[in-house]
Amino acid sequence: MNSLRKRRRFPRLAVPEEARVYDETGRELGVVSQVSGNGMNIEASSPAVASSLLAGRRLRITVVEPGSRATNVVDVIVRACEGKLVGMQFVDLVADEPL
Repeated sequence: MNSLRKRRRFPRLAVPEEARVYDETGRELGVVSQVSGNGMNIEASSPAVASSLLAGRRLRITVVEPGSRATNVVDVIVRACEGKLVGMQFVDLVADEPL
């Protein structure tokens, strides 16, 4: 029973390609490093970007897939920031919108 409590609800999956993340103003936040069923980690594009993403901040972001340039728009809440690694929790999924 203890091992089940320590287990994540959704496993984290590494993202082998550089899916880029942008905020509503078009500012590049970074690249997706891991994703799970309820959130993702990004590697911030700079220390300044990382420091602007405070825990508890709600954002609408656009994830642009490499190659196809397909976009996905999602609402997230920043849950953690450690160095340039930023953890985000998905809140509501919305229809795709142009960047």
